[in-house]
Amino acid sequence: MLPNIFAKCKLTLTRGRAVEIEQLDAALDVPTARFERAVEQLVTKLRRADADVDVIAYRDRRAVVTSPGRASPVPDVRGTGFYQVELRRLPPMDREEEFRMARRYEFMKCRVSRELERSGLKPSDAKALAGKSRSEVAARVGAGAHQGYLERCLAQLEDLRNLYVEGALHIVLGTVARYRGLGVDAPDLIQEGNASLFQAIEGFDWRREVRFRTYAQYWVQQAVLKMLYNSSRTVRIPVWVQKILGRVRRVQDEGRRSGHELSNADVAAKLGLPVEKIDWVLSTKRYAVSLDAERGGEDGTHTLLQSLADEDAVPVPESVPVGDLHASIAAVLGDLTDRDQQILRRRFGLGGREPETLGQIAVDFGISAERVRQLESAALARLKKPGPRSRLAAFVE
Repeated sequence: MLPNIFAKCKLTLTRGRAVEIEQLDAALDVPTARFERAVEQLVTKLRRADADVDVIAYRDRRAVVTSPGRASPVPDVRGTGFYQVELRRLPPMDREEEFRMARRYEFMKCRVSRELERSGLKPSDAKALAGKSRSEVAARVGAGAHQGYLERCLAQLEDLRNLYVEGALHIVLGTVARYRGLGVDAPDLIQEGNASLFQAIEGFDWRREVRFRTYAQYWVQQAVLKMLYNSSRTVRIPVWVQKILGRVRRVQDEGRRSGHELSNADVAAKLGLPVEKIDWVLSTKRYAVSLDAERGGEDGTHTLLQSLADEDAVPVPESVPVGDLHASIAAVLGDLTDRDQQILRRRFGLGGREPETLGQIAVDFGISAERVRQLESAALARLKKPGPRSRLAAFVE
């Protein structure tokens, strides 16, 4: 049973007058065994008095009483500066407030559930619908005599649930700080973690005397990990595969620390899994790379796409009909003067002859060796033009 942390007080109701949260806490301060009975009695009294629970006023008082100095420190997560500033303005719940909030929430849900039963729903359906949003409830419940009071109960339940979540938001940022930089932006992880608090609220049982912070951390961590599993890769890999990958990585790290590089068979033996399954799981450990990613090289920066071979491209030797090399050379040289043709043939040994030096050719032509070099360069420049060059391209590998 929870310790007696609330002051004893008898609740006095006045028709049409709102009940303060502190009065509600005092009325719910009963032993655990009598809590449900006390809730039923209080729900009946509030309905008869047509009274509301003033959640908004309590929220304002709590924000004023709790000074910024008493707020728990907020972890510094890059990219969430404005969010951290806003979060520091919200007072976190301490242990006592967590148990109080859980008891209030159970009471408010029971109150909505009883009104839903009065609207014609079965007790099981009313209990399941009590924790849903007002839009979902409106879709199930039509207009009735008690619709106005039900709307007020739903609004007060929603205000209390929001206040409950606000007091636990500090838990989420602490968890996100441990998993940042793993492929998902911190704001996206925070959003998933905040949404998981609503699930934690619905499943929390204060009777187990466990802090809500401890229980909610499990839900937040699972939501963050699920977000990482589903969104950190371009190609999604099932969660169970990524969990096995994590176990394999830990076993491999242990082996490396002991000085051994474990094979897949060794890893399978340590995990108690078939070797084929380990091989298949490790084959999924691949990451997508953009084809537009820049890569450095000897020729400068280029993209990955530019370095990949085009499988549809036809090689040059196969795309050009193979002809007679000697005939092609003769046709290309035919566009040159007789002297230029002789210089190139003798210089490069065309026609089966041995190549000659610039000096040997200069003696026969009665000119200097430098002049022969100049004529050779001019002739080769004419052969490098698109027309002559394309006729010889088929013979160039």
